[in-house]
Amino acid sequence: MPKINPLEANKPVVLDLFCGAGGMSQGFKIAGYEIGLGIDTDSLACQTHSYNFDGRTICKDLQDVLCPSHFAQEQGIERVDVIIGGPPCQGFSRVGRGKMRKLRNDPDFINDPRNKLYKEFFRFVEELKPAYFVMENVPDMSFYLDEGEKLLDKILKSFNRLGYKAEMQVLLAADYGVPQMRRRLFIIGNRLGKPIIWPEQSHTPDNYVTVWDAISDLPVVDINHRKDEIPYLPRVTLTKYQSLMHEGANRLLFNHQTRWHNEQDIQAFGQMPEGGKYKDLPKQYKRYRDDIFKDKYRKLKRGEPSWTIEAHIGKDTYRHIYPSIPGEPEPPRTISVREAARLQSFPDSFRFLGPFTKQFYQVGNAVPPLLAKAIAEHIRPHLITIAQ
Repeated sequence: MPKINPLEANKPVVLDLFCGAGGMSQGFKIAGYEIGLGIDTDSLACQTHSYNFDGRTICKDLQDVLCPSHFAQEQGIERVDVIIGGPPCQGFSRVGRGKMRKLRNDPDFINDPRNKLYKEFFRFVEELKPAYFVMENVPDMSFYLDEGEKLLDKILKSFNRLGYKAEMQVLLAADYGVPQMRRRLFIIGNRLGKPIIWPEQSHTPDNYVTVWDAISDLPVVDINHRKDEIPYLPRVTLTKYQSLMHEGANRLLFNHQTRWHNEQDIQAFGQMPEGGKYKDLPKQYKRYRDDIFKDKYRKLKRGEPSWTIEAHIGKDTYRHIYPSIPGEPEPPRTISVREAARLQSFPDSFRFLGPFTKQFYQVGNAVPPLLAKAIAEHIRPHLITIAQ
């Protein structure tokens, strides 16, 4: 078991369940919280979380924790003020109203073990009784069923029975300074009798942070670039966002690694305009059916936020092609791990560990830290007296 560093007593203490690499943890850390512990079953993600959060990480299945309060005490956590996390929900089916009744009698659906993981989040809240909790998931969670009942309704009623006032809302990351049109569902609850008031937008479509605002300073790298540490030599005057992302980082840049591409892909990327899709390519550059894989390739637009970065980016980055322009030094390629991290709002000081394909997965699977920070800052005033 890794050495656990002591906690600061004057900060609200957070327990991050299903923590992954630590997007939620990072947002709460920036907002002035103490990350008491992150827990996940993904060993590489836990290595990344541990590296970035002073070793306060345990690689463990929550279902194996028989007594959450004893477990927390064993890790040196005397109190938990906030529980955060995004329980995986891949086992739930996204359905329309017409299919809900049919799935109620589907044993494979009901018995999928991934469908039970949100109950572990509930179990930890029930026993540790934090002042607040923040649960995150995909917006389509509102279409999921559990044992014949809409999952979201079931979760909200369960928290209400524990004495928590809980509400849900879908937030758009770009509204909070993230250069990405990513929507996530959040459930916030508290047992302090406080109304749930959601953070106000800091950005609008008129001043969204764009792809180019986020990554134009990063050093030129070639296709199949695999050095995990290179000097940070910005090639433009930094934007406000770039300055924020590099604040506190040293002169080294981590994770600016890129994928290998064959010659046909390279030529195809070079042919594509910003925002271009696979279906629009000339026939000689197509290797897949364009009626099925219409946006198999997609080139980012410099002047707009990125579309959603997902965990699938661990398999390929074809839907996030770098917005290179002929005559510029950047070759036609897909984005690097660090560029993906910038689009997710991870600061340059945050380092991802493991093989670079797994780094991509960790980035895509995370909550954008600036989105988590907006929520964390909004509820922290209610926790000041608790932390002191």
